[in-house]
Amino acid sequence: MGAVSHFLEDEGIATTGISLVRVNTERMELPRFLWVPFELGRPFGAPHEPDFQRRVLRAALGLLERRDGPVVLEDFPDDAPAVAGADDDDGPGWSCPVSFSGAAGNDAGLAGEVLAELRRLAPWQEVYAARRGRSAPAASGLNHEQIIRGLSELAGGANDPSVATNLPLPEWVRLGCDDLRTWYMEAAQGRPGRATSLELRDWFWRETALARLIGASAVRLAGSEHRALGMFGRRAMVPRVYMDDLMPGVEPYS
Repeated sequence: MGAVSHFLEDEGIATTGISLVRVNTERMELPRFLWVPFELGRPFGAPHEPDFQRRVLRAALGLLERRDGPVVLEDFPDDAPAVAGADDDDGPGWSCPVSFSGAAGNDAGLAGEVLAELRRLAPWQEVYAARRGRSAPAASGLNHEQIIRGLSELAGGANDPSVATNLPLPEWVRLGCDDLRTWYMEAAQGRPGRATSLELRDWFWRETALARLIGASAVRLAGSEHRALGMFGRRAMVPRVYMDDLMPGVEPYS
């Protein structure tokens, strides 16, 4: 989108946009961008908060009235609203929906830990789906166990994991990780209480075995001799703020 905005500006068309990664926006010197302190993938803040989302949109569109540009980077002043975890807003504060201690089950290794997490989280995900009347559809076309086994093979050094899909490796990994992460977030929101998007994100990336499996897979791809796969592993799988924990020693722009 940044490249598109530069192109349109060169043609005399004013643009504005929303940035989730401030350092990248600064580096590209983009015209009239609003930086928001929200979770990646949520440029308008929290779901089901139309009033707040309209505030963000108005702030971004308001940059079109600025006369000190075109390179303008303004910070949105507020954090995203807490994500509702129950119908009672005055209920107890949010906490991790399950305890993962001793969750490895009968399967050995990290894949077994993730499968055990899925079993423990499943009741909370069902609560979320019943409350909302829906659950996010899978984008990868793979079931959870297929994704987990594929990531486990990848982390273990397999160049071509045995996954039943015609999608290229980076594509099924990206979509599969998105499917699992979305399911985990639904389960976390099924828990009574309220959580900010940052609390949910920290819980996922700092406390779950799935995050460690994604990190291990990313490390393996980051070391690939294939340039595109190496870039995908370094830049696309784990948010930079969590890379030191999950991908120690890997530089995103090396």
